[in-house]
Amino acid sequence: MKKPNAIELNADTQKWLYPSGFYCVVRRFSSKEEKRRIVASVVEPNTFGNVPMLGFENHLNLFHENKQGLPESLARGLAVFLNTTAVDEQFRRFSGHTQVNATDLKLMKYPSRDDLIQLGEWATQQETLAQDKIDAKLRDLML
Repeated sequence: MKKPNAIELNADTQKWLYPSGFYCVVRRFSSKEEKRRIVASVVEPNTFGNVPMLGFENHLNLFHENKQGLPESLARGLAVFLNTTAVDEQFRRFSGHTQVNATDLKLMKYPSRDDLIQLGEWATQQETLAQDKIDAKLRDLML
């Protein structure tokens, strides 16, 4: 393989690794042709087997708590919120570029932590998460 598929755990790499857990990640780059600028996903620890640490590529923005994973419902709630049409439209209003920087994400207004957890709990109970369903739930949450 030309590109390494693992990170050796040592004193030099330790600072770049995170304990296995739930994280919300957002792609940093999109093309102009893509429908959405902000694309969020949840990293689930069981996807990687029984590994103690995770490494994330530079093309992802990572939501964490003090370099630790998030509660599962919070990670899922953040991903659902960030994938709403309202968030995408808000981002496009203040940013004309296709790159989503960490600073851009920090400057956005978010629902309360409790509301995000509630949104994540709701999401886990859904069979499918269609865009119209997500957008309707956010409208209900904000009322």
